[in-house]
Amino acid sequence: MKQTNKLTIKEIPNLDRPYEKFLKYGAHSLSDSELLAILIKNGSREMNCLELSKTLLSQHKSGLSGFNYLERASLSELMEHSGIGRVKAIQIKAIIELSKRIANNRQVITKVTTPKDIYNILVNDMGHLEKEEIRVVILDIKNYIKSIVTIVNGSINCSAVSIKEILSEPIKQLASGIILVHNHPSGESSPSRQDIQLTKKVMDYASLFDIDLKDHIIICKNEYTSLREFDESIFYGRKLL
Repeated sequence: MKQTNKLTIKEIPNLDRPYEKFLKYGAHSLSDSELLAILIKNGSREMNCLELSKTLLSQHKSGLSGFNYLERASLSELMEHSGIGRVKAIQIKAIIELSKRIANNRQVITKVTTPKDIYNILVNDMGHLEKEEIRVVILDIKNYIKSIVTIVNGSINCSAVSIKEILSEPIKQLASGIILVHNHPSGESSPSRQDIQLTKKVMDYASLFDIDLKDHIIICKNEYTSLREFDESIFYGRKLL
């Protein structure tokens, strides 16, 4: 039988074990791999949970590493790692999604003053998406973010997007203003004719409910375009943020 040099967690000095280190020094003292090891709990025949965590966070063929890899990897890709079954893969994806929602929840107190504020808030969440997605940033009268809701996943076509779906939540939340946001997976943020048509359509319908469409921002990994900055005439001279 092949021998391995695997060191079990019990063989690691007490204060180097993730659980014990957490209890002694607090969560902030743990590295990314140590925090992930607590979630994984058990390793494989070849690696303990700490070694497995380090492997998961290392650079992969895709060029991604760390939490960027965990966020973008599919369940099947995670399950290719020895020691990661379906349940653990789902747990990893669930904790990544939970952390994103916690981050978004913290952002609801943010006041929006420029288009770049929206880019900074959403680029980590939307910049790497492989499909187009529309989100609506809901604002109060002082331009503080009340919430951010996802409306459409997949290819965005002006004629296919439901204005009712876009405006439903802003109406419920008595929004004073909204900012339309979507991503371009191509990495090119220049607006298409459909993007401009959608902007005008949403703006016209939103005004019927006294909701002001402040801007439409297209997000890519390394750039963004504000349609208001691109062509202010699209907004019929209406006031900026």
